[in-house]
Amino acid sequence: MLLKRDALISALVLTLYYVGVAVAHHSQRDFVTMGVRKSRRGSNRSSTQRFGGMAIDGIGFHYTLRYQPGFHPLKIAQQVDPEMTMAPPPEIPAEMPTEMPAPPEPPTMMPPDEPEPTIPMRPTTEPLPDPSDTPPATEMMTTPDMMPSSMPSPTPRPTPMRPSVPPTPTPSSTRTSIMQPQTFPAKLATKLKQLIFGSPIEANLILKQPGAPKAKGKGFLSLFEVIKFPNTKCSVSMGNIRTMEGTCYHEFECKSLGGIPTESCADGVGACCIFVNGCGDVTSQQTVYFESPNYPQAVREMMICVLIVNVRNGVQQLRLDFQMFELSRPTNGDCLDDQFIISGHNANFHIPVLCGINTGQHIYVHVGDSNESKVYLSVFVKVSSGARSFNIKISQVEDDLAPDNCLQYFSDGEGIIKSFNYDVDGSIVNNREATYLNNLNYAICLARSRNVCSIIYNTEQLGGDQPDFQLINKDEAENDLVADGQAGAGIFNCPDDFIAVNSVRLCGERFNDGIENEDFTMHATVRDLAAGPIVLPFRTDAEYVGRGFRLVYRQELCV
Repeated sequence: MLLKRDALISALVLTLYYVGVAVAHHSQRDFVTMGVRKSRRGSNRSSTQRFGGMAIDGIGFHYTLRYQPGFHPLKIAQQVDPEMTMAPPPEIPAEMPTEMPAPPEPPTMMPPDEPEPTIPMRPTTEPLPDPSDTPPATEMMTTPDMMPSSMPSPTPRPTPMRPSVPPTPTPSSTRTSIMQPQTFPAKLATKLKQLIFGSPIEANLILKQPGAPKAKGKGFLSLFEVIKFPNTKCSVSMGNIRTMEGTCYHEFECKSLGGIPTESCADGVGACCIFVNGCGDVTSQQTVYFESPNYPQAVREMMICVLIVNVRNGVQQLRLDFQMFELSRPTNGDCLDDQFIISGHNANFHIPVLCGINTGQHIYVHVGDSNESKVYLSVFVKVSSGARSFNIKISQVEDDLAPDNCLQYFSDGEGIIKSFNYDVDGSIVNNREATYLNNLNYAICLARSRNVCSIIYNTEQLGGDQPDFQLINKDEAENDLVADGQAGAGIFNCPDDFIAVNSVRLCGERFNDGIENEDFTMHATVRDLAAGPIVLPFRTDAEYVGRGFRLVYRQELCV
C-alpha cells in the first residue's frame, strides 16, 4: 500500500504525464520520458519510451524527460505489430538490461477485480515500421479524434484498448501502457485503485536514491504490535485440593512445549502452562510435576521410572516438593523394596535414599558445582506386592536460595520440621509402622527473620502407639543409653542418632535439653539462642531406628 506522500507524488506524475501527452499532440514537441517499473522481485527494469511529461526532482525520487527528434504520439497510435526502440537513460546506465529474455506464453485475461491486470505491451528490440502497413486495431494510444463521444474533454487522455488477439509480451515487469477508451466512472475507479494499491505501470522514471530519506509513517504491518511478556511463574487453583504452579506462555507455545494451558495470565494474553512429566521424560522447564504412571492410581507392579532434568543456565539448586509421596516402608531403616534416588548433584552434597511416606516434605538439590548439568530422579520398585504413588513438584531455583549444603530449608517464621517417614497414616501404603532411615547425615536450615534473636522448639504430642519423639542409641551390649520414656542430651547419651539444637545433641523418647525443665521424663521447650545461621544437624547410624521427630518451631523477636 502506498504511503500518502507516495500516492500524491504518483497522482502528480500521472497528471503531468497526461498533460504532456496533450501538449505533445498539438505542438508536435519531440519529448519522451523513460519509464521504470519496479518488479515484485525487487529489481528495477526500464520500460519502453513514453511521450509527454517533464523533468521533476523530488525527495528520494527523480523524474527524467528526454528529447528525441521525430518522435510524435500519432506514430504510436497507428502501430499494431511494429516494435518500439528503447533508449536507456543516462542516469541509470548500469541498471538497464542489455538483453531481453525470450517471450513467455501469452498472458491470460485477469478478472476485473484484480489489483494488477495484465496489460499488453510491445517488444522493444525492433524499429517502428511504416504506419500504413498495419491497421490500428489491437493496441493503440488514442488521439483526440479517436476518443469516444462519451468523453467530451478538451484535453485528450490516452486509454488502453483490450486486444482482440493477445500479442506476445516480454517477460519483464515493465509494461507499455496502451489504454482503452473508458467511461469517466471507470477511469476514476481505476485511478483511485491505482493510487491506493499501487499502479502496475509507472509512467515516469521513478528512481529511489540510496541516500534519500525514508518515508515516515506506519505501514500496514506496523498497525499490529507484537505483544511480548516475560515467562514468569503463575499458579492455578485446583479447587480445594491443591494449587499447581506453572509458567506463563502463549497458549500455542505452551502446547508446542508439551504443557497444559490453563487459566489466563499476562493480562489475558498468555495462559498459565502446567508441565506434567512421567517415566522416561526429559525436561528443562522451570517448574514441572513428576508423576507416577496412571497417577493418582496406585502402581502395583515392578518398574524403573527415571526423569532427566536439564539444569537451566544460572540455576544453582532444585527444590523438590513431595505433593504426594508414598512408597513401601523401609525395613529396619533400609529402603529395600522401593527406592527414590537422586543423582547428578554436587559431589560434596549427600542426598539420602528415600522411601516410605513423605507427603508434604521437601528437599533441596545443590547443582551449582555439578559438571553434568543434568539431574536424574529415579524410582525403583523391586517388588510387585503393595502399592505406591508419587507426585513431585520440581522447581529450578535461581534466587531465594537455600544455604549451601542444606537438604531442607524453612524460610517462614514458624512451621513444622519432621524426619522422613515420620507419618503413620497413609492413603495408599498399609504398613503403619513409621521409622526414620539409616545412615542419615544432613542439615536442616532456617532463615532468620528480621529482629529475631531466638527460636523455640516443641514436640507435638499426637498420641498413638508410637512415641511422638524417639531417637534410639545403644551401647555395644545393645543396652539403651537412655531409659525408656526419658530424654537424652549430650554426646554421652546421644553418640549415634541425634538432632542438635543450639549445638546440643538431643535423643531418647522425650524432647528436653534440661534448661527449661529439669524433669527428663517430660517434654519441654528447647530454646536456641545461638547467633549466626540457624542449623539443625540430624545424624543416624545403621544399627537401630525409632519413630523420629516432629518439631513445631517459632522465631521470637528480640526483647
